[in-house]
Amino acid sequence: MDRITIFNKAVESVGLHTRHSTEGKELELVNGFIDYYCQNFLRTNRMRNLAVFVEPYIASGFPDIVFAAYNPSIMDNWSAERAGLNVADLKVLSYLLSVAPCNGEQIIASLKMPEVQVFTSVEKLFDAKLIERTNKKWCTRKMSNIYSIQKLISVEAKIGDVRKVAAQSFRNTWFASQSYALTSAAAPQESTITCFKKQGIGLYCKGKNYEKVVEAQRLPLPSSYISLQFNEWIGNFMMKQ
Repeated sequence: MDRITIFNKAVESVGLHTRHSTEGKELELVNGFIDYYCQNFLRTNRMRNLAVFVEPYIASGFPDIVFAAYNPSIMDNWSAERAGLNVADLKVLSYLLSVAPCNGEQIIASLKMPEVQVFTSVEKLFDAKLIERTNKKWCTRKMSNIYSIQKLISVEAKIGDVRKVAAQSFRNTWFASQSYALTSAAAPQESTITCFKKQGIGLYCKGKNYEKVVEAQRLPLPSSYISLQFNEWIGNFMMKQ
């Protein structure tokens, strides 16, 4: 398990907060799936590491599980200044990844952030060696210097009626490359399967063993500042080891 790190408690030093898990059948379902996923990961992945986040706090709530498969070379270009980045800074970085090159005025107009905040964030991102200035405009450095996560998979668990967790699973697509629901049911109804396929979200069922009933749509990374946040949690945690 040397290639796997499990974050099931808050790590205040890197800004990671988690919710205390409630004992019960749903937690058993979650823990069982984590064991299953980790074992399968070690069998099928030779070149990547895995970070497992259990109920991490993000802007939209507490996803039950987030699996982040990342390149172990994440630390090759890591700078100590990245530990000082906050949500506002990551929002600016996310914007630059999608539209750069651009100037400060464009960032302010698009993100509707105070001018002081934008220029402070730009300075911090520059010091962290994540962006550079070319022809009087800001642009990001190579993606390999910024982002090391290859897959960011969210999982929402539910005992019983999986339709109740479909909405949350869909919301998680704003940061995840694939979003899944996990149910204790052995055989979901065909209408449920059809609904999941239409929304692009995946479905695992427990049954006798965990089975992937619906494959989730693959989405590009990083898709939002939250996608970036998981990367920063991993890198800053490793920096302190």
